[in-house]
Amino acid sequence: MLNQVQYEASIKDKRVMDIDEEAGKFRGIAKYSVPKLLPKEPPNTTDVEKTVQQAKDNDPELKELNLNNIKNIPIPKLKELAEALKTNTSLENLSMANTRLNDGVALKVAECLKENNTLKVLNMESNFISGNGMKAIMDTVAKNTSLLELRLANQRSVLGNKVEMEIAKALEENKTLLKFGLAFEQAGPRTRAHDALMRNNELTRLKRVGKDDDEAEK
Repeated sequence: MLNQVQYEASIKDKRVMDIDEEAGKFRGIAKYSVPKLLPKEPPNTTDVEKTVQQAKDNDPELKELNLNNIKNIPIPKLKELAEALKTNTSLENLSMANTRLNDGVALKVAECLKENNTLKVLNMESNFISGNGMKAIMDTVAKNTSLLELRLANQRSVLGNKVEMEIAKALEENKTLLKFGLAFEQAGPRTRAHDALMRNNELTRLKRVGKDDDEAEK
């Protein structure tokens, strides 16, 4: 059995002694290593009121908005931000992970994505989106042509096989999404989602080297 130091050396292709000479010895039983304390992630200091107003005003300076881990944002304020996506033509990257947003916000985001052609990255991980909210978002994503990356993993509710199959179907209909973050419980939807994303990445590669759409899809 390898201890942590020996395992680290094996995956980093380093000599064990270069990491920790004493802990790296193979004599005797394997012992645990003292966990390394990492510094806490600094709090998110984004001014919510200011940035939401910038989004509503379509401020061309606001290309990226990170609200991750700000848990005291009122739901109405998040809905205001989602509503702003209807007319915003500047914001390209929106992150709202771990903000306690719920289905109400998810439904508003889904509605506004129908009219938004600018957003490229959307992160709504670690929230309270149920199967209904997830389905609404994916129904819109199926027809969306601007999103390149969508992250919806780690919601508080279990989606179930039916919702996962609908998510996979939406991904198969979408031809532009390149990255999708969600841990599927069922093998079938997981495989279909993987294949759809692989296809989209291949289509993007072929277009980049000069193939036209019809030839790329063959």
